[in-house]
Amino acid sequence: MKSINFDARGKSVLVCGAGSIGRRHIENLLQLGAKVSVWRARSELLDEINRDFPVKTFTELSDAIAMVDGVVVATATDQHVAIALEALKAGRALFIEKPVSHDWVGIEDLRRLSNGKIVEVGFQFRAHPNLIALEFQLRNSEHEGLLTYRLAMGQRLDAWRPNQDYQQGYSANSARGGGALFDLIHQIDIALWLFGPAAGVQAVLTKLGSLNIQGDDVTNLLLTHKNGVTGHIQLDMASSVYRCEAEVMTSNALFRWSNAEGELRQQSPEGEIITNCVPENFKRNDLFTTHMAHWLKRIADPKIPPLCKFEDGVAALEVALGARKSCLYEKLIKF
Repeated sequence: MKSINFDARGKSVLVCGAGSIGRRHIENLLQLGAKVSVWRARSELLDEINRDFPVKTFTELSDAIAMVDGVVVATATDQHVAIALEALKAGRALFIEKPVSHDWVGIEDLRRLSNGKIVEVGFQFRAHPNLIALEFQLRNSEHEGLLTYRLAMGQRLDAWRPNQDYQQGYSANSARGGGALFDLIHQIDIALWLFGPAAGVQAVLTKLGSLNIQGDDVTNLLLTHKNGVTGHIQLDMASSVYRCEAEVMTSNALFRWSNAEGELRQQSPEGEIITNCVPENFKRNDLFTTHMAHWLKRIADPKIPPLCKFEDGVAALEVALGARKSCLYEKLIKF
């Protein structure tokens, strides 16, 4: 589902936040042809944005929202809900980065306001060709009998974001929506997308690595789904080697996916085959551009279904908050 050539001329988009993810969205929106403006709460940081991008900048959020078709929320997680509420109250299309929030405050108001609106949650792995192929395979009757799965993602935070002081960003602070559990919540979304709604979670959140992270840097979840399937999700900010992979077991096959290799493999008693490869010259940024282009298409044609709807983002948040509670009380949390 590659939509990178979509022409967004005529669409005006406000990007809220200009950290690493905000800057990525600014660049991608400009590449897609959108008219881009940027809001940052700290005016002293806007000179850098004006220097690097041909965009209009704002420090007053309501003024900025009033001038656009859609709003991208790419701030620290603990600021997501307040900005998203203002965007939806103004009737704007909304693209909100993952996770939707770090707690439940304001979520019901967002749910009410998002009804009938164009909303996407930034779980970009839903645009990954290998995972789209895996989702198709798991829906194929040939592979009925899903048994279990294992998902893993992680890397040392200082290696993951080498061009900035990792201690200054929200990713290093679980109270602001960082830590391994919330910052790597992509894997929870993948589990819910591929294996269905969650019934319960057991989790252990620990701080084991050497980095100065205020929160969990190694997290393990045992997630049970309403269809009876149980799987393991491991997230970390401590590994010296980048990991982003999946293993899925059905009654007659074993699927293995590696994001680094860009391949989905299927193993059976007869041998192993590669069932899907990413296109030549595929880049990680293609996931972001594809998802953003999909959202812009929805602004033009609201009948197009979302790639990741608001309720999917809330479902992932429920699991993450349940995992935090499970660790605190050392018990299974049921949904």
